[in-house]
Amino acid sequence: MKSKRESSEPIAIIGMACVFPEAPDLKTFWQNIIQCVDAVGEPQAAWEAERYLESGRINTPYGGYLKDLFCFDPREFGIMPNSVDGGEPDQFLALRVARDALLDAGYLDDGYDHTNTGIILGHSTYLHRGQGNHVQHHIVLDQTMEILAAVSPSLSDDKLTQIRKLLTDKLPQSNADIAAGLVPNVMTGRIANRLNLKGPNYILDAACSSSLLAVGAAMDELRNHRSNLMLAGGVNASLPAEVSVIFTQLGALSERGKVRPFSKGSDGTLLGEGLGTVVLKRLSDAEADGDKIYAVIRGIGQASDGRGHGLLAPSSEGEALAIQRAYEDSGVDPSTIGLIEAHGTGIPLGDQTEVSALGSVFGERQGQLGNVALGSVKSMISHCIPAAGIAGLIKTSLALHHKVLPPTLCDEVNPDLAIEKTPLYGLGLHQKMCHVVRVLTRLVLVVSIPMRF
Repeated sequence: MKSKRESSEPIAIIGMACVFPEAPDLKTFWQNIIQCVDAVGEPQAAWEAERYLESGRINTPYGGYLKDLFCFDPREFGIMPNSVDGGEPDQFLALRVARDALLDAGYLDDGYDHTNTGIILGHSTYLHRGQGNHVQHHIVLDQTMEILAAVSPSLSDDKLTQIRKLLTDKLPQSNADIAAGLVPNVMTGRIANRLNLKGPNYILDAACSSSLLAVGAAMDELRNHRSNLMLAGGVNASLPAEVSVIFTQLGALSERGKVRPFSKGSDGTLLGEGLGTVVLKRLSDAEADGDKIYAVIRGIGQASDGRGHGLLAPSSEGEALAIQRAYEDSGVDPSTIGLIEAHGTGIPLGDQTEVSALGSVFGERQGQLGNVALGSVKSMISHCIPAAGIAGLIKTSLALHHKVLPPTLCDEVNPDLAIEKTPLYGLGLHQKMCHVVRVLTRLVLVVSIPMRF
């Protein structure tokens, strides 16, 4: 039986890659953060936001969108071009980013044996482009034609066939070539196939915690010596308007079109596109092999909220429990922490709950000034749901790597949060100059399992 120390072996992040709004790669992502770039904007014309706005189904078209950064050359990966359109587009961008992460880690070439290399990705199971296309071809078209035949019985069979063809031609293809791309777990299966990975591969959906739970599962693979190298992350590369309809009904979206976590006047979050992957290795192996090490993950904590106040309402007790478990698992004293990358959605109740949970763990402020920087990358790229956690993890890893406290877009801290009573302080928009980190040497990964906005 393994000792607690063996089962909690530190895990090194030795490679990373990502694509987020206005950030085609890792370097640009970090530059945008330290330069306070607000990458939130309007969706592409193909989203047809006006009809959703006019009908009241969404209350804002704003979000963090990839736009022209959503590009993929299938020939580069030996994929037939005719098998791409009509399938799940997230799968292809996930392949490219996984490849880039391995390249960054120095383990892409055929000289490395990937027999014990696996990949786990967080990805949502709500409606995506490929699924929507399949439903339109095989359900909506039939229903439309039945309605036309019923309301216009004078239409001949030839005319109905012609109308059906006109409607079909407006849709992406739906055939055997793209069928595999409609199976959710083919996302990681395709990556394992193209990159010759022979370890575990699967996706998981835990709402906003998806990508961090994927990292946690990958850490377990390494700590139990079932794998020697693991890729983990989250993908939310194509965001259909229908998802914003759901979040509008839940009252979670910002009508003013900004994400300002912990800020006075914040009225909600915005949804975003993006994806990121990290390459993980046992720290002892990474040091022995001379790998580049961005950061070290020493602990992970998970918690559910229990019965709580409501199905989707966050619980301060549940969040505090996850944080406490992370520090217990890591053996790190919270008083040594210099930076907290928060969930920070910008939804007032969520922000209040998070600050309350952090305050219960870190205690009261000692002295006039806070000593734990608080930030959220959502202020710059919005909420990428299953990829939200990996965006924060990559940001924090880069902060550790460069020894810089990254800023957060926050015009004025919300006085209702009473942050001044905690050790926390905000690095707001007015603090564009980067601050050299005094104590920023440990990364403790905190994961909360329940769905949170």
